[in-house]
Amino acid sequence: MIHLASLLLFTAVADVALAAVVALAASAPGAAAWSGGLAFRALALVLLSGVVGDPGAVPIAAGCLAVSITLQCACLAAAAEHELPGWMHAAAAGAVALPVALLGSDSATRLSFAGLVLGTFLAGAAVLALRLPHPAGWRSRSILTGCLSLAAATFFVRGIAAAGSGDAVGTLMHAEGLAGAAVVMVSVAAIVSTSGFLMLQKEHADARAAWLAATDSLTGVMNRRAFHDIAEGEMARAQRNGLPLSVVLVDLDLLADINERHGQAAGDRVLQATARLLCAALRKEDRVVRYAGGQFLVFLPLVPGPNAVIVAGRLRRIVAGACIAIEGGELSITVSAGVAARLDEGPESMDAVISRAQEALALAKRRGRDRVVALSLGRSIAA
Repeated sequence: MIHLASLLLFTAVADVALAAVVALAASAPGAAAWSGGLAFRALALVLLSGVVGDPGAVPIAAGCLAVSITLQCACLAAAAEHELPGWMHAAAAGAVALPVALLGSDSATRLSFAGLVLGTFLAGAAVLALRLPHPAGWRSRSILTGCLSLAAATFFVRGIAAAGSGDAVGTLMHAEGLAGAAVVMVSVAAIVSTSGFLMLQKEHADARAAWLAATDSLTGVMNRRAFHDIAEGEMARAQRNGLPLSVVLVDLDLLADINERHGQAAGDRVLQATARLLCAALRKEDRVVRYAGGQFLVFLPLVPGPNAVIVAGRLRRIVAGACIAIEGGELSITVSAGVAARLDEGPESMDAVISRAQEALALAKRRGRDRVVALSLGRSIAA
C-alpha cells in the first residue's frame, strides 16, 4: 500500500532540489521556465499532501499544477524557437482552480475534473516534446515524451476512476496494487523528466558550440576551416556521380582604403552587409564562406561553369547597387569575382578548383576591378 502524502512530500523535496540544479546549471532559453515549473509543482504537492490543513489549499494546488505544466510547455516551445503567451499560465490556473473551488465538498467530482483537465495539459506537453526539432535528439525527446505521456495517462485514468468511486479521496491516499504502482511511476516520471530536459539543454549547447566553431564571428557565414572540412567530401560526391560543381571567389574592391578613410568599424559593416547580400541572393543549398580578409567563397553545387559566371555577375551587380549605411553616411562598394568549375577530364581536388578561381580573381583585379573573370570551366560540364 502506498501512502500518497509521504510520496508527495518526497517528490516535492526532489522537485525543489532539481529546480535549484536547473537554475544553476542550465543557461539556455527555457531553463528559467522549467525551474519555475518544478517550484510550482513542489508547492502543489506540499498543499496536496495535507501538511496545510486548509480545505482551500486544494484549488490552489490544482492551479499550481496547471501553471507547472504550462511552464514546462513554455520551456519546450522555447526549445523550438517559439514563445508561449504569458497569459496562458494564468488562464490555465484559473481553468482548473476555479471549477475545483466551486465544486466544494464533492471530492469525487473535483478529483475527476482535475485529473481530466491536467491530463489534457500534460498530453499537450507530450506532443510538444515529441515534435521538438533539431538539435533535439531522440534521447531527450523520448525521455520527455515518455514521462509526460505516462503522467497524462495516469491523470486520465485516476480522473475516470474517481468519477465512479464512493471514496475517491481514501482510494487515492492509500492506493494499492496497480493503482499504487501507477502513483509511484508518475512520481518517478516527474523526476526523470528533468533529466530529459537537461539532456535537451546539452544537445542545444553542443549544437551552439558546433555552430560557433563553423561560423565566422563577424559576418555569420561559414568560416574557412569549416568549409575545408566538407570540401573534399563534396568534390568526391560530384566526381562519383558526374555532377557539376563551381566556385566563385568574391573580393571586396579597395577594402583597405575603406578601413583607412572611414575606420575599421566601417570596414566591418561593409563585410557584414556584403555577406548578407550574397546569402540573400543564393539558393539554400549554396554556401557562402568567409575565405580571407575581404574575400568570400561562394560554393555552388550542381551548377556548371557557365551558369556560375551568370551567378557571379548577378552577385556583382547586387553588391554594386547597394548602399551600405555606416556612421556618418553611406558607402557604395564594388566587388571582383573569379569563377572556376570542376573539370570533367579526371579527378582533382577542391584546392585545385579554388586555385583556378584565385587566378581568375587576380586577373579581374588586374583588368580594373568590378568585373567577373572565369577560368577552366570544363568541357562537357560547360556544354
